[in-house]
Amino acid sequence: MVAAMLVRSALLPVRRGPRRDAGRLTGAARRAPALLGAALALLLGCSGATQAPAARQARAVKTPPAQPKAPEGPPLLPAQVIAELEEEDATPYIARRGDEALLLYAAGGRWRTRVLGADGAPRGDIVDAGPTAADVPVAALRAGPQGYIAAWIEQIGGSRAVRVLALDPAGKPVAPASPVAQTAEEITWLDVLPNAKGALVLWEMPREAQGDLDSVDVVMTVVAQDKGAAIKPTAPASVAREVLGWHAVATERGAAVALVLPPAAPPPRAQGKPARKADAEDGAEAAKLGTIALLEIDAAGKISAPVAVSPEPTAQVDLEIAAVGGRYLLTWTDERDIDSAVYLAAVEPGGKVVVAPRQATPPSGEQALVSLVAPSAGGAGRALLAWEDLLRPRGGERDGGAEAAGAGRLIHLASVGPDGALGAERAALVFSASGPPDLAADGDGFAAVTLAPATLKAARGAAAAPPVWPTFVRFGPDLSVRAAEPVRAAPFAATDGVPYLVRGLSCHKGACATLASAAAGAGPQQGGAGKAAAAARAPLALVSLPVRESAWRAPAFREDKDPPPRATAVRALAEGDHLARVAAAELDGGATLAAWVTYFVEGASDAAPRGQDLAATLAVRAASPGGPGKLNVLSQKASSLGGVAIATAPPPPADPKGKGGASPGESVIAWVARERGETQVYVTKVDATGAKLAQKKLTTAPRKKQGGAASEASDVAIAYDGAGGFIVAWVDTRDGNAEVYAARVDRALNRTVPDRRITNAPLDAAEVQIAVRGQEAWLVWSDARPAGDAAAGGGAGGEAAGDVFFARLDAKTLQRIGDESRLHASPEHSRSPVLAPHEGGVLVGWVDEPAGEGAAAGGGAAAGGPGAHARLVRLDNGGAAQGPPVAVAGPEGAPVSSLALACDKVCRSVLASAPGDSVVMSAFTLAPGEASAPALKQLAWLTGSASQDVSPVFAGRSGGSLFFADDAVSGSGRVRWMTIAWP
Repeated sequence: MVAAMLVRSALLPVRRGPRRDAGRLTGAARRAPALLGAALALLLGCSGATQAPAARQARAVKTPPAQPKAPEGPPLLPAQVIAELEEEDATPYIARRGDEALLLYAAGGRWRTRVLGADGAPRGDIVDAGPTAADVPVAALRAGPQGYIAAWIEQIGGSRAVRVLALDPAGKPVAPASPVAQTAEEITWLDVLPNAKGALVLWEMPREAQGDLDSVDVVMTVVAQDKGAAIKPTAPASVAREVLGWHAVATERGAAVALVLPPAAPPPRAQGKPARKADAEDGAEAAKLGTIALLEIDAAGKISAPVAVSPEPTAQVDLEIAAVGGRYLLTWTDERDIDSAVYLAAVEPGGKVVVAPRQATPPSGEQALVSLVAPSAGGAGRALLAWEDLLRPRGGERDGGAEAAGAGRLIHLASVGPDGALGAERAALVFSASGPPDLAADGDGFAAVTLAPATLKAARGAAAAPPVWPTFVRFGPDLSVRAAEPVRAAPFAATDGVPYLVRGLSCHKGACATLASAAAGAGPQQGGAGKAAAAARAPLALVSLPVRESAWRAPAFREDKDPPPRATAVRALAEGDHLARVAAAELDGGATLAAWVTYFVEGASDAAPRGQDLAATLAVRAASPGGPGKLNVLSQKASSLGGVAIATAPPPPADPKGKGGASPGESVIAWVARERGETQVYVTKVDATGAKLAQKKLTTAPRKKQGGAASEASDVAIAYDGAGGFIVAWVDTRDGNAEVYAARVDRALNRTVPDRRITNAPLDAAEVQIAVRGQEAWLVWSDARPAGDAAAGGGAGGEAAGDVFFARLDAKTLQRIGDESRLHASPEHSRSPVLAPHEGGVLVGWVDEPAGEGAAAGGGAAAGGPGAHARLVRLDNGGAAQGPPVAVAGPEGAPVSSLALACDKVCRSVLASAPGDSVVMSAFTLAPGEASAPALKQLAWLTGSASQDVSPVFAGRSGGSLFFADDAVSGSGRVRWMTIAWP
């Protein structure tokens, strides 16, 4: 069977303005992975239409055409058939007035109304409310002071018209519909905002685009209604011209209208966004952002002067407003920082901004506003904020911390008061569709209708995929789940009880209900002469959504009770070109330094000024609990293959006069520069802010060869030697094949041990890593030497695809201690080694993938191929392996691309894998002596593609700060900083 729902926001006011479908995050349209198909369109309160105007993002999508068999057993929901629609996609409208509600729908070219009781049962017969045009794209119905007021847009020939109709409490027209406006121009949206003296009817008219800037004019009419008299609309009047977006809320005095105004000038580039090669594209994107303003309209139609709420031209057009506790709360998606974030502001009636714009939620990567739901009249005075984080686990089931990913989007929920502060309680709602779910205030709590996989609580571990059905959830004031069930009722028995369309969620005095309709001809049918006529109609029912015990698993959960490990915040440190490598180190006082090098292909860019070399960019930025520091670009002549590494030295001991030899917090960055076609290793000393203090060239090897390719330096690594200096390791081809080299420098960056070749093998080495253990330096790297190489302790002959090797050096002389050892011999390609020292030795990890799936040794890390997994092995203080390596697969067998390790009392890891078309970050812990594969907990889904190497790295031994590369939805590269709470 096919189930579909149409869902729009449950707010009485509706968001208006041109929609943005590409570039920046705008609700569900931003998700990089494909979403489960569905169709919801929530017409709450009830305005809207099945087909959204072209100027607005469509709210309807279709469910998967093939659904699994329905689970058997659970009872259906109570429902009343209240009408029959002539078309399955026809839009009914409903509005509540006290304990009653009025249904409005079109049939036979006439408007029909019907009064419904508090229990949803029809009261009286269907009323003929007058003629309607054949094409009504948008209509609205609201409860007014004397009954109800309906308004709609008609399209007749080449003209558009707005008409208004007053209805008494019984649904009978007070007088024929009144024409308000008629024009040859487009009218794309309309809403009715009732007040104590009548109503304001607002509509929008799109303006011709100016370049990439889409805008609309907002127009209104005042509808006055004396007791028992017909309405008297005024002539149309302009509310605002050429705005990017708008949203209005009704008040007793009239209405408040929030506006997104076009910027007077292009917005300044946010800090952390260095100049990029796609500035023209960035300029076009910035032109779609605006400032936030608010104006008020009284019941007589007098418009106040706009008040600037957020003068920064960084707001997206998804602005919403709600009246909460005698104030106006405004919320929108803002791009003033690198990552888009949900912002809130509060304004008193009269225009005084009492809460300046601020980020509503902790930073979590790119965010998007979903909805703002005003509290009910008898509620606790708190609204509901709904938003989406892209860098968070996707929707799924949770039971004691277990999570099943892939069920859809995860919509986050929190209550918000008049002060704009979010409550501590957080919930999450699974939504397997694009657009927003239907949300409504429910007494002192909230209700939702979503589209989610329908599973029974007892059906754990079922092999078959569950059906995706419309499902309701009732939340308490603390956002705990009171009840949840699929929307299934007897009128839809032909389709397993599941309706074709679900819309119009509303709640009153603790009772919630939603409109639902079947596909034409899919409802209960009578035999004989009425069969053909019934087959052409779609039954419309009002389905009750009770709080009762249920066998169904809820598609929602309390998110603030999610056990660790979990991401507590995600920030972007920089945006620009794609990233090749990220490095990080921990400083005193909880601060960290992150360094990165961008991806650059020599000869593939024409961005260099004439006569100048230009390669990859090397940059560094400090990060602390107070936020990111200044961005420091150290070089634009770096080599992407060279990578980057960073190590920090403690403050030197004071001299006899009490003066220290250097300021605290000095760090040294190792990297590779490309100048005049040659690469050399460099070391750069920076302070705690990332500012350059000194820089020296570490290698001076001749690179150019007669008749052959120049030699290259790559894959740098660095560690503090514990005695006032630093040991640098790298891979070098100066002697033919790629071998591991090392050198030692003092605090002044002077070489104290010159370049020393560490390996001597017939094939290439790659990706060296280094750690210092007391008087020794320990190295690991990937090497493609033959498996029978005696120096490596190999066995049978033949060539390996690449294994991980280990060597110990004297930290002072860099002389090798003993022979190299192969940590694990296998036919797989072993790459991307990492190591984490701890009290009992070192934990080494790497990625194994079937030979031929990944890059060859020496080619650097790549996204894992099918079957790629991680391996972990412990080495004791003497360098001996403590048992065989432990294999760690990605979630659900997803191929692993990279991992980060940190060890303190326990070892912690974040593993990157690609279960689909994007990357998921999962966390696990490994206690001392633990030899079994650890359990994984998802931290975040990234917005970049599955082919990217995210280069995750911890700063420090606690694992509390993780840095990694990602691609934004817009396509630019980003350096991200994640803080993690561990058990």
